Amino acid sequence: MHIEFLVEESSTATALKFIVPKIIGDIHTFEVHNFGNKNSLLKRLPERMKTYASFIPDDWRIVILVDEDRANCQELKKKLCDASSVVTTKKGNIVLHRIVVEELESWFIGDVAAIRAEYEKIPVSLSQQAKFRNPDAIKGGTWEELDKILKKYGYETGLQKIDFAQKVSPHMDVENNQSRSFQVFRDGLRRIIT
Repeated sequence: MHIEFLVEESSTATALKFIVPKIIGDIHTFEVHNFGNKNSLLKRLPERMKTYASFIPDDWRIVILVDEDRANCQELKKKLCDASSVVTTKKGNIVLHRIVVEELESWFIGDVAAIRAEYEKIPVSLSQQAKFRNPDAIKGGTWEELDKILKKYGYETGLQKIDFAQKVSPHMDVENNQSRSFQVFRDGLRRIIT
């Protein structure tokens, strides 16, 4: 099985390179296509899906992954599904649409042990603090919150997204992440390849 991932930015592409094999094993191949930003992905998605519909083999799957960014989830999902309908009409249920609530950083906050593997000053108790028990419910942006946490505990450069993804993703425990949107992504990915 081969999986094509369509993502909106570099830190997501970086994270997926580490966490996808942990979720589905090494027997599957995958490629991550980074569109640079959400607007570019959404604009180019219909044409990209038409191209896939014209050639995609039966053992390929497509995963579209975007950040919620405080958008209306139902409207965003409808845009993704509408753009993908050309593939699903022709090939069946081979496209997985997933929205990261609210941003990729909620997946990192959902695994404090992975963060601490590289940023040891972050307290073990972070995930027990009321604000961080449900990473997907953090208000005001998970990027901003993670940046504040890093600075608070002495990491003066704050959150450098790609560097952070490169360092923390290899340590992530895909079975025990507290982010519900991560769990939905993980389970959906496993389901689409079976």
